[in-house]
Amino acid sequence: MAIDGADIQGDELPPGSVLCGGQYSIERYLNAGGFGVTYLARDSLGRRVVIKECFPSALCFRSQKTVRVRSQTSTVEFETILELFEKEARALAGLQHPYIVGVHQYFRDNDTAYMAMDFVEGQTLLDIIERDPARLTPDMVKALLIQLLQAVSFIHRSDILHRDISPDNILIDDDNLPVLIDFGAAREDASRVSRALSKVLTVKDGYSPQEFYLAGSDQVYASDLYALAATFHHVLSGTAPTSSHSRMAAAAREAPDPLKPLGRIDGYDAAFVGAINACLSLFPKDRLQTADAWHEAINAELRKKKLMQLAEQDEHLDKTITQLVKDFFKDFQPVKPEAKGAATPKAKAPEATRARVVPAPALDPIEPELDEDPIKTPASQDDGPVVPVRPNRPARPRRKAAADAEPALLPIDRIRLKYAKPAPPEETAVEKPKGTILPDLFARLGRMSSLASKPDGSHDPTEEKV
Repeated sequence: MAIDGADIQGDELPPGSVLCGGQYSIERYLNAGGFGVTYLARDSLGRRVVIKECFPSALCFRSQKTVRVRSQTSTVEFETILELFEKEARALAGLQHPYIVGVHQYFRDNDTAYMAMDFVEGQTLLDIIERDPARLTPDMVKALLIQLLQAVSFIHRSDILHRDISPDNILIDDDNLPVLIDFGAAREDASRVSRALSKVLTVKDGYSPQEFYLAGSDQVYASDLYALAATFHHVLSGTAPTSSHSRMAAAAREAPDPLKPLGRIDGYDAAFVGAINACLSLFPKDRLQTADAWHEAINAELRKKKLMQLAEQDEHLDKTITQLVKDFFKDFQPVKPEAKGAATPKAKAPEATRARVVPAPALDPIEPELDEDPIKTPASQDDGPVVPVRPNRPARPRRKAAADAEPALLPIDRIRLKYAKPAPPEETAVEKPKGTILPDLFARLGRMSSLASKPDGSHDPTEEKV
């Protein structure tokens, strides 16, 4: 809890006072109200803590360090308030939340009750509004409201009302995180059971809803939301809103509402400002009913903006991909499929020293059948072996596509086609079958040798035939 430097009052404990058997030592007075006094203290380990003392000044006074009841008739009321104080301490001790002040001990001393709470280093939101408003940037304000809505929602789920949300009951630590302090629930209950305390004002003009001014009126979760909305109205406008009591009086006269709703503010979207205006409605039924509903109203606008940003990113991404595809294919010329039955142009035959036959590649490993006619060889009675001539393998007809048209080429096939070497000519001179030239030559030489070896020089005319 922050030290606000308030002036020392006459009913507080002096510095150095020891509480709870020496466990706590009072360092200085912090502030006081109609129901209690708060002090800055240190525990037995030297840690700073805040001590809250139950001290309803309308019912009691201090004699030395002991608290005394002002009259015998006030004894019952005082004991009832002590019970309510203990009830509040136990309830707050169960609220373990980062944005709610922690209560870690309750004890009795000096004939009254105390609770020990966490000390939070920082300033109240009211101090920042009045002394350093530039610190409250739109991003910080939005974060503070969302965090406080989480805290209020947590309190309400525990079936507790804060009843005193205001800028001076919100601490902002050095990390710009909020902490809710000083619950007014016990004060409200105490004012109902004590006629003396009922005269003590338990409302805060500008922040308390109109139902807090009316005895016996229903106080609901939307009552806390009104106080929170009034707090952030002060943050955004720089001034506290008109009190709900004055607004109620104007409504009774059928006069215009003196509280003007917030208008357009730079840095804040319409949903954020509109939710604050809605929770400042004079009657509870016209407000947002829960902290979660308020949070959802803000998140809906944030999600809408996020979706719009993602849509813009997706559109930019689509344009980028489209451009990349265009850049990749800009050097490729489209290949039109040839019409059915169109003649395939033949490549120009390159010049060569001799003709050669390149048989067309087979489409399958099946060997073609050979000619049925027997191979004719020259008759001979005395020469060597004659190698049979094997005819050229006939080329198979090319297979056609299912639709008698060439399929569309892939980019890689287009590149291969662009840099492919021309095919050899299909019609060239046919060379003499291999395997017959040398055997014929050897056969002729053999016959000439046999003629030269006869003594009479005679020869058989059939031997000269080849």
